[in-house]
Amino acid sequence: CDDNVKLKLESRYGHYTSPEYQNDCIKIIASITRSNIIKQISPIGAFSILVDETKDTSKKEQLSLVIRFVDNEFNVFEKALGCYHMVKCNASTLSQEIQKIVIENNLDINKCIAQYYDGASVMSGVFSGVQKRISDAVPQAIFVHCYAHRLNLCLIHSIQNNSIVVNFFDTVQSLYKYLMNGNTRYEIFMKVQEDKNLKAIHLERLVETRWSYWHTSLQKIKMRITEILDVLKVLTVQDDQPAKALGLLKEVSTFRFVLVLHIMEKLLEAIHCLSCELQNPKISLPAAMDLVDLTRKELTTLRSDASYSLLYNKAKTHALSLGITVEEEQERNTRLRRKLQPS
Repeated sequence: CDDNVKLKLESRYGHYTSPEYQNDCIKIIASITRSNIIKQISPIGAFSILVDETKDTSKKEQLSLVIRFVDNEFNVFEKALGCYHMVKCNASTLSQEIQKIVIENNLDINKCIAQYYDGASVMSGVFSGVQKRISDAVPQAIFVHCYAHRLNLCLIHSIQNNSIVVNFFDTVQSLYKYLMNGNTRYEIFMKVQEDKNLKAIHLERLVETRWSYWHTSLQKIKMRITEILDVLKVLTVQDDQPAKALGLLKEVSTFRFVLVLHIMEKLLEAIHCLSCELQNPKISLPAAMDLVDLTRKELTTLRSDASYSLLYNKAKTHALSLGITVEEEQERNTRLRRKLQPS
């Protein structure tokens, strides 16, 4: 315990609920926790660093640093050393701060064998990024672009090339903002579920870097689409934004929305397991690669006509149960690329 803080605590009787005392207590807890982490890492011959930077709620840039290591019994650990306020976020400042944090915690920077960041150029730049500067100082510290982040980028870029899917997720996000951010609308949505003796479900916000939220969001909409339609019908009459409610009602009441809902829910279900496991600190590289191969095979299967027909029929049945008119689509165009056509 810090001697100055200890002296202040012993100097008078009180509840110690002021911001000053609370901050001092938090610092003490953080210091003791950090010391215990360092004791675990010190005997180990090697470690790797995981770094990310983001803005906090007060719009200040924070750098978070995590140490990954394996103990003598081959147990994998990831321990956060802390979050550090950054005034500048250029590659030079970040790389210097990372090395400074490692050294200040009595760790040998030369024992660092790997560094993990996202794909931002300031972090992963091959000529002057953080990874290049750390590699120059510690040559054995290989750079690994976070695989979960790479998966997110792949999904984002894939979706952006399909206008139907982009419009679908815009509608999903609009549903969340409209129903969850207004007290009256939220209460009506909860009451409709309560009147039907259903467990109250809250819609999820879509977060671009968290695909588990996207999967959960579609699951909840699929489970409560009947109640969502009922609420939107009520709000077209009672709400102060009836045009918004009417627009969402028309969009959700289409077979296209139901069909894309079924397709994307199934697609994200296949990716959800991989996304979660890639963030699991215990996973090994061979296990991760096996999971990637299995996911790739499952996605390939989902692209077949048989899988599409199955999803289409499920969506059709669901839409008819909701009273939504189903427009029969034309036969899928399965023409092969010229170089793949049989001779």
